[in-house]
Amino acid sequence: MIKKSHLLVLTLLLGACKANTTPAPAPVLQPVRTHVICLPAKDNPETSDILRYYSHLSALSAQDAAGEYNAVNASFSKNPDNVLRIKLAMLLSLPNTSFHNTAAARDLLMAWPDQDATELHDLARLLGSLFSQQQQADDAISELNKSLASEKMHSKSLQGKIDAIKAYETNRKDQP
Repeated sequence: MIKKSHLLVLTLLLGACKANTTPAPAPVLQPVRTHVICLPAKDNPETSDILRYYSHLSALSAQDAAGEYNAVNASFSKNPDNVLRIKLAMLLSLPNTSFHNTAAARDLLMAWPDQDATELHDLARLLGSLFSQQQQADDAISELNKSLASEKMHSKSLQGKIDAIKAYETNRKDQP
């Protein structure tokens, strides 16, 4: 038979469980790496070069991509031309690399020199917009992962309380 003290403990714990329940977080989304074959543009050799470069990047291993990043970053530091700017931004946007930084890629493209309003600038604005959306998605995934970790800790805490109540009940039954 349950004593008043046991009933009080159970009521308090169940009340705590009910008060702290939150809806389950949405499933954690993982970025998907896609391989896109880009056809070269016919009119602009720079654009054609950039599109071929993107196809080349998608085939690189993480180690080769790191070497490419170091080379392009050094070249851009010495000579910040617009083709290198776009190539560096593309490298920074590569997922699963040690240098991945979508925000830096976006910022690099958004800092386009005003005097250089060309077709490349239009491409840079398009990529910058895509990188902004990717950054927002990455931020949302990060927040969902934090929420999931918090919910797991809360669940573990509640399970510990349930186990403690069970142990208490078992000990109480064993005592004369």
